[in-house]
Amino acid sequence: MQSIGERFEEARKRKGISLREASEATKIRSDFLGNIEQNKFSFDLPEIYKRGFLKNYARYLKLDPENILTEYKAHILSQSRSGKKGTELFGSMDVTGGAIDEPNDPQAEPSYGHISSSKTAAEPDATAEVDDSDKIFYIKAGLVFVGIIALLVVLLGLAKAIMGSGAPQIDDSQLDDPATIAEPAEPVPALVQPATANETITLIASGNVYVLVKQLDNNQELLRRTLAEGETVSLAKSGPIDILFTAGEHLVIVDSAGEKLRPKGTGTAKISIP
Repeated sequence: MQSIGERFEEARKRKGISLREASEATKIRSDFLGNIEQNKFSFDLPEIYKRGFLKNYARYLKLDPENILTEYKAHILSQSRSGKKGTELFGSMDVTGGAIDEPNDPQAEPSYGHISSSKTAAEPDATAEVDDSDKIFYIKAGLVFVGIIALLVVLLGLAKAIMGSGAPQIDDSQLDDPATIAEPAEPVPALVQPATANETITLIASGNVYVLVKQLDNNQELLRRTLAEGETVSLAKSGPIDILFTAGEHLVIVDSAGEKLRPKGTGTAKISIP
């Protein structure tokens, strides 16, 4: 008849599973599983854990847990009896409820012999504790995963907010010329500072507007930034230029002759000035 350890070892090898794989699947240390397969149950753990390990290992290998525990109890009982054979030569003394019967004759010598005890309390099952630990592990792993996802969402939102707060970039190919430019006969405001070059333009912002000014002959950028409300900038130019802007309703352009030009359209557009 096969022993408990032999049954475990045969079932494991029949499935082609190593001790390490069995340990990872059952959450039982591989050295404990090795001791079980060698019928070495004297490793330093409470009895409740040994029985729990046997049940879990039996379930994992598709063996009958109750049958394994029955054989284990018989194995322990057999070892207990073989270890007490030497003491039976001195007689027997029964112990019930933890108390030792006193002899009737006070002068009689006490008899040292076999002590038998009955187990009255049901032993708890270690399987419940192992299952609870697995549940706690999965709950913690789930919470960590949810926390990581939430952190990534927050970081993504912050990145979008930071990128969106910067000045918009203008793409020349996506801009159209405004319909027409009104040329009211208004003098150049006193706050416009004349440039030293022969040809100058002045940009006046009545609201926040992003402006890009390019020199057409050499494609040089004369200005690329956001003008704040009330800000005035004078630029020296040589030949025709393109003025690209994001909010035409907030921009006034004063040419070198002192004429004020205001785009009729609103939003992003482009103006070419000779």
